[in-house]
Amino acid sequence: MIRDVLTVHRGDLLIDAAHTMIGAHVSCLVVLEDYHPIGIITERDFLKKLGMSKPHSSSLLVNDLMTKKIFSVDTHLDLFEAQKIMKAHNFRKLVIIEKNELQGIITQTDLCKVLAALKSPCAKPPVVKDVMTKKVLKASEGEKFLKVKKLMASKDIGSVVIVEKGEIRGIFTEFDVGSEFFLNPNRLRNAYMNDLMTQPIVCITPDFDLFQVNKIMIEHNFRRLPVILGDDLVGIITQTDVARALYQFIEKNKDCDLNKQKTDHKPQGYSIKKMKNIILYQHI
Repeated sequence: MIRDVLTVHRGDLLIDAAHTMIGAHVSCLVVLEDYHPIGIITERDFLKKLGMSKPHSSSLLVNDLMTKKIFSVDTHLDLFEAQKIMKAHNFRKLVIIEKNELQGIITQTDLCKVLAALKSPCAKPPVVKDVMTKKVLKASEGEKFLKVKKLMASKDIGSVVIVEKGEIRGIFTEFDVGSEFFLNPNRLRNAYMNDLMTQPIVCITPDFDLFQVNKIMIEHNFRRLPVILGDDLVGIITQTDVARALYQFIEKNKDCDLNKQKTDHKPQGYSIKKMKNIILYQHI
């Protein structure tokens, strides 16, 4: 778990909280009152709760957006149980509290970092195409942010791939919502996706095993990778998908020594191909 947790207070300005999240590149802040945790504010809160019907006031507070019901666990929970709780409740982080005091936080990224030290297992690991989401949320460059935000929020999805005439142009994520809000709280109301999307977009082919994908994600701070087969967008894999699948796989194969590589298993290689709007990790 992360012991030095970034925190805010419910009375802090929302734009300052966004600044902290963007500057530290974290997905959440724990909200304290009298040094006790009372809530959490996340990227998903910005996506789902930030109103767009009128101009945003610079006086918006953390309290206006935060999630006030906090789900917590204690330090004795093992990581397999932590992952099961996250999956059951569709969480990507768990706040660690003991005796009403904040002890730390563990996120999906932290769970994946533990796995990044493991070598290839004794059994054949799952590959990207086995666990990826095949129905990718897409939008065109000319679509208004307001429409895309509503779609992302209704489906509880943190990213949309920008596609124009069958060509992948970029990606927009919930992190970008908080970032744009900090830079200019009212730009989002009238923005289009071609104003906001990130490009080039980093993608991956569907034949990587998840241990290698996990290492790539951790090393480069990726939380999602669209999946390309030929010229086609065939899916997207997220860090949540990787964590869920690998913890389940390890538990099923718990009698194997995951730190001992099979003598007949060759490490996977890959190349990186740069195209117009895409940086593609290709399995060799």
